[in-house]
Amino acid sequence: MKKLQILLLLLPFYGMSQQVNRQVIKTNIDEVKLYLTAGQMTHEQDIKLAQGRNKLIFSGISAYADPQSIQFSAESDYSLVSVSTEMDFLAAEEFNPRISVLKDSLESLQDEQQFVSDELDSYLAEKAVLNTNRDLGGGNQSLTVAQIREAADFYRKRTLAINKEISKLKKKQRNLGVQIEDTRYQLVELNYNENQRSNQVIVLLDAATSTTMKSTLRYLVSDCGWAATYDLSADDLNQGINLKYKAQVYNNTGNDWSDVKLTLSTADPNLSAAHPELSPWYLNRYNPGTKSSGKKYYAPESNQVDFRQQAISNINQANERAYDNYYVQGELQEQKNRFDDNNFKLMQQKTVGNQGVKLINIEISELTTEFDIEAPFSCPADAKPYMVNVKDMDIPATFSHITVPKLDRAAFLLAHIADWQELELIPGPTNVYFGGQYVGMSRIDTRNVSDTLSLSFGRDEKVVVMRKLKKEMSTKRVAGNTKKESYLYEIAVRNNRSAPIRIEVFDQVPISQSNDISVLVDEISEGEQDALTGEVKWKLDIPPAGVQGKEIGYTVKYPKNANITLKRYRTVSAAYF
Repeated sequence: MKKLQILLLLLPFYGMSQQVNRQVIKTNIDEVKLYLTAGQMTHEQDIKLAQGRNKLIFSGISAYADPQSIQFSAESDYSLVSVSTEMDFLAAEEFNPRISVLKDSLESLQDEQQFVSDELDSYLAEKAVLNTNRDLGGGNQSLTVAQIREAADFYRKRTLAINKEISKLKKKQRNLGVQIEDTRYQLVELNYNENQRSNQVIVLLDAATSTTMKSTLRYLVSDCGWAATYDLSADDLNQGINLKYKAQVYNNTGNDWSDVKLTLSTADPNLSAAHPELSPWYLNRYNPGTKSSGKKYYAPESNQVDFRQQAISNINQANERAYDNYYVQGELQEQKNRFDDNNFKLMQQKTVGNQGVKLINIEISELTTEFDIEAPFSCPADAKPYMVNVKDMDIPATFSHITVPKLDRAAFLLAHIADWQELELIPGPTNVYFGGQYVGMSRIDTRNVSDTLSLSFGRDEKVVVMRKLKKEMSTKRVAGNTKKESYLYEIAVRNNRSAPIRIEVFDQVPISQSNDISVLVDEISEGEQDALTGEVKWKLDIPPAGVQGKEIGYTVKYPKNANITLKRYRTVSAAYF
């Protein structure tokens, strides 16, 4: 009996010892490590712990957070019990006070609309009573002319007054309907935006004593990332080039970034915990028109698609709840029938779908690179690109030209950079400037590049290229059943610069793929010919104000009745009338 009494006395203390200290923590994002298509968010917060069990609820977390990536740590003695996430479907109003204001406005407008509706019903009822009692005679009762005039005057004035009031009330009803729809639209829109960050991270831990500790919360989110872009400039051929390395950063996580410490990384945040396995490494000639196939060297497993699909489902569920809160079932169609389409805005439930930013595949080095951005960075969660300066580099380079006058009678300037791997470049578009003028858009592509990286500086107007047919040396003849055509082209390159240039000139001779057709190369002016492709290349060193010329000629024999096209044509758009 005494043992039972002691046990009953201890029960309240046991219950007290199991009480959970619950804290809701609103914290800003302090650091962002941004990968190409994901990001690691870091929150740092001082937290007061009570002795015993503590439940820390970190609110306002992006709905696109990967639950399996959450890491919690603190500078204190504690025992971590669990870490989990859950959606807070009531968070939108808490995070945006304007939602509460608009909800009060909506309720007030709806009350006023109901009052107008009641008042309108009363006038319609009165009008119905007047219409029912229009029979002045009341059967056999006879009235004087004065009585009839007086009654008719009453009916006319009262009916006119009622109609005026009904018109005013209907107009007011329409205006209130529009205001209600606008308010609902704003509420649905605000809830849609806030639901993007309606996630909660719940940390359950035990503390031996009451203490204050500095905590760190990290997790991965999708729907953010960065892409490389460059500004490439040079003043002259005898000088180096300047490369401005930039990044276009986008944030569609639902959380704005305000003065965060930003780090850009080319690493893969979704690496598997299992060790990689080697597969055969086959070498082939690179063909830009073909896609790589076969097993990748390292294909880490990723659950990014799965958790993002779950996040989309959670957000859409929250959006549906918000939508149902502001639209009563059947009310939409009733109001749409009451008002015309010009004065009624039918608001549809907003849903989240695929990622709003278009993604492309690029190939980068297996070695990862990180760039620490010195200045604090801010970026709203609107999925728009924002520019970040990564680094500015002056690079030694050599210049050369290249031209293919058969296709384009222009000389293109190339800058050649040795040891480019040290620049830590990844593929991206490039704005090109030369001599202080904008040349155009190019692209840095580091795939299958040797020790020297060549970057295009666009057309060089000071190098003039000419290619024309020497008609006197070109003939068409028929001998028996054989047709014979000979062509000779003259190529000339003029250097109008004050410095010498080196230029590669490309042309071609046709290649026969039939036994009935033969091709004889008559002249290539000591050019290098590729027998497989028919390509002919000349490497020319041209002094200032100098001109060099080359010739290329060939003869084609084929059956007289064969239809052979020895000229190539290009397709363009033109007006048709």
